[in-house]
Formats: sequence, C-alpha cells, structure tokens
Amino acid sequence: MVSPLLSEFGIFYVYELALRERNEADYLPKIQSVTHTMVETVEHLDELTKDEFDLSLLDMSLARHRLEQGAILSLTCIGNELAYTGWSALTEKAKNTFNRYPYKVGFANNEICRGASWTNPKYRRQGISYYSSYKEEQFLIAKGATKSRAIVLSSNIASQKGNDKAGSKLVAKARYFRIFGLQFWRERPVRSVDDEDRLTLLG
Repeated sequence: MVSPLLSEFGIFYVYELALRERNEADYLPKIQSVTHTMVETVEHLDELTKDEFDLSLLDMSLARHRLEQGAILSLTCIGNELAYTGWSALTEKAKNTFNRYPYKVGFANNEICRGASWTNPKYRRQGISYYSSYKEEQFLIAKGATKSRAIVLSSNIASQKGNDKAGSKLVAKARYFRIFGLQFWRERPVRSVDDEDRLTLLG
C-alpha cells in the first residue's frame, strides 16, 4: 500500500476570466471601514504592520517568501483587522509559491494566475472577497494582464460559486495524480468532455 504522503489524487475545475474595466459601485461590500492594498514587496508588507494593521492571522514567513519570488498579495482589512488575502502571479516562478499544480497559464501572452484566497470567517458573506477580487482585477489590468486563470477542487462548492459570481468561465476539468515524485495532469475542455484525452507525464 502506498503511503498517502507519497501519493495524491484530485479532480479540479479550470476557470478563466477575461479582465476588463468595471464599475466599483457594483462591488462595494456591505461593511464599512474597508482598506484594500496590493502588496508587491516585503518592505511594503512590513510597513503595513508598522501602520498598526493587525496581520497576526497571516503567515508572515510564507508571505515574505512568496513576495520575494514575485507573487503579489491582495490584502483587505476592516478597521485594522485582517479580513481577506489572495495571491496573484505574473510568472511561473511566482505561481509555484502558492499553486503547485501543473496547469498551464500563458504568462507570455499576458495571462496571469490567481489563487490561495482566504476570507476571515468573521467577515464572510459580507462581499469582502467579491470587492477584493474587483480591486485585484483592476490592479492587474494596469500591469498589462488581459486574462486570469485559476483552478478549484471539484469539492469546493463555495469557490466555484465565487468564480461564477465574478464572471469566470469554466473552461476545463482536470485530473491530477502524484506518486513517488511523478505528476500526471489530464485536462479536458468542458465543451468536449466526452472526447478522448491524453495523459501527460510531468517531470
């Protein structure tokens, strides 16, 4: 029997979002005293802490590592309390710090990756993630991004609903299998789920 630590299996949905300018009034959260910031450097993250934002719920060591590798942090606070975090990547190197699954993102074609989002349970169902995603999108457009891609576990219904609400399109279903360091990623476009697909061995 193979140890669960040496193997992994999962079914994922691949979502794609065409980035575009939107009306901020359509995305305002239900709660007041909202501060949103896009963080690109460790120095900026440290400044926010010095500005008396309580980031104790954030894994600072992991956040610093991701920022050092080029990932971008979307951070929302209610008052001084952390309410939401999410990550974006403009390169494969940055993507791998928060999403190790081998789905393809056309970084050379101005596509970007988003994921690893979290909302403080205290502020869920208040529109915080919806508003934060809007702010992320506008920031990324200014960076030249035209399309965003993300994957969601088939069992994560909340994230699927969030992607649908944001206007993301379900473009593929994928199976992932890892054993003894070898990874297999098999992806089917949703428009042809009955088509025969190919199993790709990834190093």
